[in-house]
Amino acid sequence: MKIYKLKKINHISLILSKCFYKVGWFVPGRWLGYFRQKRTLPFLETVGKDLLCKEYSYDGKALPIKELPVFFMWFQGENNLPIVIEKCLESIRKNIPDRKIIIITRQNIKEYTDLPDYILQKVDDGSITKTFFSDIARAALLYKNGGTWVDAAIYLTKQVPDSYFDKQYYCPAGIISEHKKDFRYLFNGTKGWNVSFQGTNQKGFPLYDFLFHFYNEYFSEYPTHADYFMNDYMMSLFCKHNKQFRDILNNQQENNQREFELALMMNKTLSERTKNKLQKLLDSNYIHKLTYRKNWQPEIHGKETVYSLFLDEKLIIN
Repeated sequence: MKIYKLKKINHISLILSKCFYKVGWFVPGRWLGYFRQKRTLPFLETVGKDLLCKEYSYDGKALPIKELPVFFMWFQGENNLPIVIEKCLESIRKNIPDRKIIIITRQNIKEYTDLPDYILQKVDDGSITKTFFSDIARAALLYKNGGTWVDAAIYLTKQVPDSYFDKQYYCPAGIISEHKKDFRYLFNGTKGWNVSFQGTNQKGFPLYDFLFHFYNEYFSEYPTHADYFMNDYMMSLFCKHNKQFRDILNNQQENNQREFELALMMNKTLSERTKNKLQKLLDSNYIHKLTYRKNWQPEIHGKETVYSLFLDEKLIIN
């Protein structure tokens, strides 16, 4: 299969899906999502068939939580953070206080991973986007070190209990959204779980073993990724072929189900209705996925917004 052709078709269908959802055309939007999956999943399954059929051990040694690192990646370094990402990093340091937070950059990633040079060269020349590279880096970091991966745009509003991290695998589970136009819940390979905040209490956990070696093999043969959601597809394929991981994933207790909702509220002015909804969200969720690409305003028509509370760090519960 010609990888650039597949990637281009997938990219166009994703853009069209977003456009359809913006105007309320949900059926064609869903159809395009299924079209992308139908074209892409069989190709990836063929590429990764040997690794998917491999026997993996789930007898790894659980390590003390406080010895495990927390990885946060910003390729340009901590001195170049947008304000939203800066606030997210501050919230992570405040709410995971007893563990080492490691900022991963282009300069230090080789210290913490065994990624081959040919993958990093593809990142440098733009064949692999920095956004997609975060999926590769996550697998490499957690495979070698164990610990926790936190997307740069994750905002924590409460201290995360140690019990959350003391598992073979963890991530937000049972994801739901009131935002019916959000294409993410239909078009990636996931079903009610999200990988933006995830990890393991052991080194060499099978999921990361599989993903790390898959990416090494894939990019030794192909010049670029097949789809924006390729990591989600590979996790879905691993679930399909590996019952033990599928059971671990699906037996997780539901948590942080409204991970994306705070981002949808940022430009809401602070009416009583908004305040009540915000309080309900903060009572049930402490992991929130934001973005630095939105034009959020601290004030609209002279009225404060939820974003103003975010900037003033008034959303964090002590």
